[in-house]
Amino acid sequence: MQPFTCFMASLLVLATVSATPRLRLETDSDTDFIKASCEATRYADLCFKTLSPFATTVQSSQMQLANLALSVSLKSAKSTSKAVKELLKGRDVSMQDGMAVEDCLENMSDSVDEMRKSVAEMKGLDGPDFEEKMGNVKTWVSAALTDENTCMDGFEENVGKMKETIRGYIVNVAELTSNALALISNIS
Repeated sequence: MQPFTCFMASLLVLATVSATPRLRLETDSDTDFIKASCEATRYADLCFKTLSPFATTVQSSQMQLANLALSVSLKSAKSTSKAVKELLKGRDVSMQDGMAVEDCLENMSDSVDEMRKSVAEMKGLDGPDFEEKMGNVKTWVSAALTDENTCMDGFEENVGKMKETIRGYIVNVAELTSNALALISNIS
């Protein structure tokens, strides 16, 4: 009776395992792919740090990696805009800082819009107009990067904590956008 019970228990376990959906586990090749791809970017360490948690999703797809990098950059640009807006709330800022922040917010809004267009365009890259659409994406992401860098131009003559705080936010999003552009450029 004992062997029969063991046999039945084994069948039950086997049936349960067979019926359970299989999740793909991260492999070294997934993270190696991201690491190697990130080496082509200007900010390779930041690239790997932000994208490697998604290795199982990306696997070895340049397209998935570029889409992910663009999404990470877009999310960062949105949160940066929000953080910059929050800096103005309840603060007595100089006229010079206030004008610089307003200009920065306008630039960041443009950056977010350009990245949103890029995310949408990346979803429809299949077909005969691939090169044209890829050209649009590269142009918009380049413009977003320019907007982010232009944001800091308004603070050029300002001094103080406001400038340094905003610089920290903008440098991070600009580096993420630069990485996204490099990974997008690797597709075509």
